[in-house]
Amino acid sequence: MALSANIAGGKLLCGMQSLDKSMRVFVHLAVICFLLLFSVTMIYPVVKHYVMDRYGASISQAGMFVAVNLIAYAIFALVWGAISDRIGRRKPFIVYGLLGNSLMLFLQANAPNLELLMLFRFIEGIFTVMVYSIAMAMVLDIAGREKYGRGMGTVGMGIAAGMAFGSPTGGVLGEIEPVLPFYAASAIILAAFAVALFLQDTPAKASRSALRSFSLLAERKELAIPYVFSFIDRFTAGFFVSVFPIMLGVSYGMNPKQIGMYLSSFLMPFALLQYAGGIAVDRYGRLKPLIAGSVVYAACISLVGVLHPPVIAGVLFIAGIMAAVMLPASAALSGDFAPRESRGAAIGGFNFSGSLGFALGPAVAGAMAESYGFAATFLLAGASVLASLLIALALVLRWGLGFKGR
Repeated sequence: MALSANIAGGKLLCGMQSLDKSMRVFVHLAVICFLLLFSVTMIYPVVKHYVMDRYGASISQAGMFVAVNLIAYAIFALVWGAISDRIGRRKPFIVYGLLGNSLMLFLQANAPNLELLMLFRFIEGIFTVMVYSIAMAMVLDIAGREKYGRGMGTVGMGIAAGMAFGSPTGGVLGEIEPVLPFYAASAIILAAFAVALFLQDTPAKASRSALRSFSLLAERKELAIPYVFSFIDRFTAGFFVSVFPIMLGVSYGMNPKQIGMYLSSFLMPFALLQYAGGIAVDRYGRLKPLIAGSVVYAACISLVGVLHPPVIAGVLFIAGIMAAVMLPASAALSGDFAPRESRGAAIGGFNFSGSLGFALGPAVAGAMAESYGFAATFLLAGASVLASLLIALALVLRWGLGFKGR
């Protein structure tokens, strides 16, 4: 009896130590992602005052300044995931991605013309997606399926908190001088590079080749469902980071500081509730939060172009709460369906679809706003969320997915 108790106690202790170890890695990744997204988001409040005013860009060109970065996300998310699967290591991608990102932001602050500014912005996107997509893949390497929501919620909280605090900080700096957020972002990401050097590398099960990782991914048609949610979530987010700040500046005469505060009304609840959303997803499943969240989120963003300040902030606050549950739910669902040897590619696919949406969002929003106005632009965003929800539900019914235990 004593021997059995000792064995059981030893197993329990090992389990607790393993949990503590994995949680430490999650927190470390969350800190890195916080610093990265804090820096990247700092520049959004000064898109009008830096890109349009300094380089003479039009509204659609300013939208493309945001979009070109996200196009790079879409192109390279799958590539980095598959390559890291082949190598069986994640840390080097995070470390070098941060270093490259810092350099590109510094170059954007000194770009002599709009064309080079766009080029540096594109290359920055290549490095940015390398960092956060591989960080999410590390979560799947470490966490058991029953903890995917918590792991994604922890890293997601770092990502979202960086976005939430980066916007108002960038607005304050931009009020002094529009170029300052670029210099500050470069310095902060360099600090994140130093933090990443101490990250514990977790070996992943290596695939035989990057192409094999892609082929395993193609066999899992169920991944289309979280990918649909990822696409539309970030497609509509692209409206907020591009046209929404311009709408506040043009229609209401807001300065960068005020624009940053309005952006944070969505980003704050989105950030602070990520981990709680992950716990709820692990406990109650993936699909129900996605359905309920999508309906409420669609209703809220449809009203953005119709309502006026300060009511807009309240609507965005509700939308942020919904998004805090939707992101860990869709990311965890990707982990549920991911082949063991293709976790990097699976999360790369999740981020590819999201980045594709994020890239298209600013371009569509900019063109729509220029032709039909801001109200029609955000009505389109809300309608697209509902349309994507119907597509996802149709796939669930067609494939007979019950999501038991998920």
